[in-house]
Amino acid sequence: MMYSTQEIAKLTGVTKRTLYHYETIGLLVPKRTNAGHRSYSREDLLRLQQILLYRSLDFPLSEIQRLLTQSDSNHHTTLKKQIALLQEKASRYQMLARLAEQTLLTLKGGLPMKDEQLFRGLRHEEIVTHEKQHADEVQQHYGDTDAYRISAKRQRQRTPNEKEQLSSMHKQLDQRLTTLYRDGHAATDPDVQQVVKEQHDFIDTYYYPCALSLFASLGQMYVSDERFRAYYDAYAPGLSTFYSEAISHYTRTSH
Repeated sequence: MMYSTQEIAKLTGVTKRTLYHYETIGLLVPKRTNAGHRSYSREDLLRLQQILLYRSLDFPLSEIQRLLTQSDSNHHTTLKKQIALLQEKASRYQMLARLAEQTLLTLKGGLPMKDEQLFRGLRHEEIVTHEKQHADEVQQHYGDTDAYRISAKRQRQRTPNEKEQLSSMHKQLDQRLTTLYRDGHAATDPDVQQVVKEQHDFIDTYYYPCALSLFASLGQMYVSDERFRAYYDAYAPGLSTFYSEAISHYTRTSH
């Protein structure tokens, strides 16, 4: 069965303008009828489905175009990795949902949560681990991974005491940021930007090489990933958005 542009737009929810853009950049090029009208095939539908899937996973169009030109085996490997990442994220969200439900019951006067249960899934060490996993994912897509692997190896070699010291240092930075936020400072305020710079230097020095582009991606993740948003908003409601905006300004203005 063949589809017109209007039929494809209605079936998929993709606007005509987007379809035309995909055609212009060579990402999805339908055949033309004798009258010159676009005609989308079943194969085009499957290709569009893959494009939308990768877009939902935040792949840029240039990367999607590269992926779709790979051999089937490489394409299957990429999809398997994405399935594993989605399953891991789903598991985290389920844990956070259970934590929220337990918290709600506690607030309503039900069965009280034990102290250690209050921060299950929100502990600083778990956040750092998840952050590193995300950094690895970004590096795999957009950068060199050797430097990250070396840094990860060094982290594994640290003693528990050294890890605790790093955790304390990071928390102090988070607390300074929280104080500035609560005092009404803007995300672009020099004092806020100084803390953001120290946060960036901290990650770059102690955890993994963190280019400005990667740091910008982490800033976006602090609001898009429920786990990070919950971690920072536990300090103060809205802190995750504030921090993300501060990082965005920092990465745009740093040289």
